[in-house]
Amino acid sequence: MDFVSAEALIPPDSVQARVSRIDVRELGLTIFENVIPKRVLARMNATIDADRAAWPAPDGGADLPLARRFGEMLRLLDGFRELESQSCAQARDWASRELRGGYSEDSLHVLRCVNHEMDWQSNLRHHDSHLLTMLIPLQLADPTELNGDLLLYKRRRQSVTYLGNMAYKTWLVLQQNRRFAARARQTRRDLAQGRCRRIACVPGNVYVFNGFLSLHANLEIESGERRSLIIHHFDPHLTAGIKQVTRALRLQRRHAD
Repeated sequence: MDFVSAEALIPPDSVQARVSRIDVRELGLTIFENVIPKRVLARMNATIDADRAAWPAPDGGADLPLARRFGEMLRLLDGFRELESQSCAQARDWASRELRGGYSEDSLHVLRCVNHEMDWQSNLRHHDSHLLTMLIPLQLADPTELNGDLLLYKRRRQSVTYLGNMAYKTWLVLQQNRRFAARARQTRRDLAQGRCRRIACVPGNVYVFNGFLSLHANLEIESGERRSLIIHHFDPHLTAGIKQVTRALRLQRRHAD
C-alpha cells in the first residue's frame, strides 16, 4: 500500500532532519510535526485509561466533556494554539468566498478509540459536516499492515450546494451501510488505482485538512487500539437531519459486521 509519512515528504535536498510543517497539496493536507510533547500525550492516554468505562459510546464518538478538556489542554501549548489559529483563519477565508449561506463558529471535539473488534468503524468513506478537521493521534495501534491509518482521497469537492450536499451525503450513507467485506474491498481498489493515499500518522503531530471537501476514511485495525482526538471547526449547516440517520445506521452496522 502507498504510505505517506512525514519523513517521506521532506524534500530530498533538505539539510534539515525534520521540518515543522509539511504541505501535501494534492491532498489538501497540512502536517504540523512535533507539536505535542510526549509527556502531554502520556497524560492524555492515562486519563483515557482511567475514564473509559464511563464513556456513553464504546469508541468515544460522542462529544465528550473529556474531549473538550483535551482541546483546552492543548491550547496551553504555544505551537498548537498558533497552528489552530492559523488554520481557522484560512478556513474562514475559504468560507467567506465559497459559502453563500454562511456558517457558525461552533467547534466539535471527539475522541475515537478503535480496536480490532470495531470493524463497523472502518472503511467508511465520508465528508465531515464541519469545514475544518484537525486530527491529533494520541496512540497508534500495533504496527501491522492494518492499523487504522487515515485515507485521504485526491479528488475534492469544489462547489457544494445544500441539495447537492444532501444527495451526496445520502449516497455515502448507503455506501457506508454495506457490510465490512464490501467496504474493505472498495478501499483496496481505491488504493490500487491511486484514488486515495494512505497517511501514516504519528502521535505528537497534527494533521489539518478541509474535511467538508475531502473524502476520507480509516483502515481497519488488526491488533491493539488506535486513539485520536478530532477537533472540527465551522459548521455550514448543510446536512439537516442526516447526522441522526448516520448515527442510527452506525449502530445497525455494528451488529451486522
